[in-house]
Amino acid sequence: MNMPQSAKYALGVAAAAALLAGCSSGASSSFAPTGNGPATAAGKIGNLNTSTLNPKLAAHIHQVAPGQTHPIVVPAAKNTPVVFISSFYGGVDQYNSKTGKYIGSLPQPPEGFSGPQGLCTDKAGNVWVSNTNNLKLDEYSAAGAYMTSLSDAGGYPVGCAVSSKGTLIATNIFNASEGTPGNIQVFTNESGAGKTVATIGAGINRAFLVGFVSKSETAWFSGENVSYGAAFAQYKGGKVSSLTISGATIGFPGTVTYSTKTKSMVVGDQDTFYGPTFYQVNPKTATVTGSTVLACSSGFCDVDQAAIKGGSLAGPDASSNVAAVYKYPAGGAGKALSGGSPDEPVGSAFSVVK
Repeated sequence: MNMPQSAKYALGVAAAAALLAGCSSGASSSFAPTGNGPATAAGKIGNLNTSTLNPKLAAHIHQVAPGQTHPIVVPAAKNTPVVFISSFYGGVDQYNSKTGKYIGSLPQPPEGFSGPQGLCTDKAGNVWVSNTNNLKLDEYSAAGAYMTSLSDAGGYPVGCAVSSKGTLIATNIFNASEGTPGNIQVFTNESGAGKTVATIGAGINRAFLVGFVSKSETAWFSGENVSYGAAFAQYKGGKVSSLTISGATIGFPGTVTYSTKTKSMVVGDQDTFYGPTFYQVNPKTATVTGSTVLACSSGFCDVDQAAIKGGSLAGPDASSNVAAVYKYPAGGAGKALSGGSPDEPVGSAFSVVK
């Protein structure tokens, strides 16, 4: 349901960041980590038979939550192109990004999934999950094996990005509780406790999504100011400063990522009438140079965090519980991802199984 700008997610911490889904019922839900259980038999974790897996891969799959019906199914062939889709009211599904075929669902991390949102891929092809309500960042291999978790001392992470040098940034919508200013958490070498950097001084009251400029250590991120208006900022040299994007009026910001195809930063606007719009922005001048509009099968769609790799854009539609891969920068209609159980899908990330 389309909502007034000021009403887009007056969130409780328990539902901390369905805020990214700019159009929704806004009903709050209570989330609790599902927990996870130990291996139930030798060579088996939950209902996943590890004896059929590569031993190196099986060693990384620690536990599966009780009752999980879709453990990860490892692609048989190397070089399989994959796309991950996270669901705020569920987990994270994995698909073949070329065929759109469902592969499986990620095993739960030790703390369980509770409101997973933004995803990001590092140089090695591993994917990080912003596990919002659990204040964690969870890392998985491209094949879907759980690897490690980081605690986010800054608050409730809804987005993440990794630079070519391994700097991991999480964008936090709140700090300790609802109503507190968000911030960013910066981790060196994708490890450690990280450093909390305030964003309120740069005009960001709630931080949404983040992306690094090309191969640099400069990151752009989107969010809201104290009046619920769209706001942008950049992180450079350990400091945050405001960022003004010219050439377009952005209603409700979302995606921020870099495109090697157009050699531009891509900034998404969820609050557009004809479909989600993604603006190509010159990374040096912050000026819009072009745009891409997605066509939605339902007539309306709400793409929160799109991922772009080469000529492809992954778009999870939170309003219709579907996801598709679109041609980029052409836009238009996409190829639907089939299967899985998306439930308010929010985040996406591309990778390749090695």
